[in-house]
Amino acid sequence: RPTIRSVGADHLKLLATVGIGVLLVSAVRASRQAVIPLWAENIGLEAAVTSLIYGLAGGIDMLVFYPAGKVMDKKGRAWVAVPSMAIMGIALLLVPFTHGATALLMASMLIGFGNGIGSGMVMTLGADYSPVAGRAHFLGLWRLMSDIGSTAGPGLLSAATALVSLATGIWCTAGLAFAASATLWYWIPRMASYARPKKS
Repeated sequence: RPTIRSVGADHLKLLATVGIGVLLVSAVRASRQAVIPLWAENIGLEAAVTSLIYGLAGGIDMLVFYPAGKVMDKKGRAWVAVPSMAIMGIALLLVPFTHGATALLMASMLIGFGNGIGSGMVMTLGADYSPVAGRAHFLGLWRLMSDIGSTAGPGLLSAATALVSLATGIWCTAGLAFAASATLWYWIPRMASYARPKKS
């Protein structure tokens, strides 16, 4: 019977490559939820304006769910995973340069677009790579990697903000996004042999 330890040992290379990419993706996604309201407060926007900006960004996020999923299925996971993180990284870099509602809205909508086109990629990759034997254990480890990222991302944002400034914290999050993009770009094709065969 497979165990968490044995499944982790059998798939250590995968968890230490694409798994790290997933960890970084989750860190960026968790942090991006705090970036918009924090920066809006920093530049003195009213709560109602901040809510509108956040809602519009979420709307863009949802609009691209379906087309991004079609691209992922037809072209491959890297076709959405890599640009998703790259776009979010660029958008996060731009946020500290915004000083009004309109500029922040544009950057926030770009964040929403980047996040939306990568919707579902974490669990989709997990399903792709999950083995027949010990599948539940593997998916548990995969989810653990994602949860570690979700915890660590906002922690890094908070630490950098406390030590330097909010802008620095946001730029650190952008750096995580670029690192995630590069990691997934490099490792997804190289780990293709681990993936479950696709049904025609």
